[in-house]
Amino acid sequence: MAMKYVMLRLDGGELLPLLFPAFMQHAHMAQSVPAAVVSAGRVHLENGKVIAGGASGSLNISSCKEDSGIIQAYFEGQNVIQQEL
Repeated sequence: MAMKYVMLRLDGGELLPLLFPAFMQHAHMAQSVPAAVVSAGRVHLENGKVIAGGASGSLNISSCKEDSGIIQAYFEGQNVIQQEL
């Protein structure tokens, strides 16, 4: 099942992914959290791996190549906040 995501940069510079259902808008989710959005797009599983890509039209921002790995780390239980690459 495809979902959308926004990658947030917290005050300390850490990156935190926020995943949500595809029917919701990126801009709505971004406005609901007090953090800067650094990338956004869609995310799905492919052979057990997270694949992030695309872009958000409502935020006018694209995904980043590092997003898949950061989100994958959360799914694998390595839910430590990632430092920006």
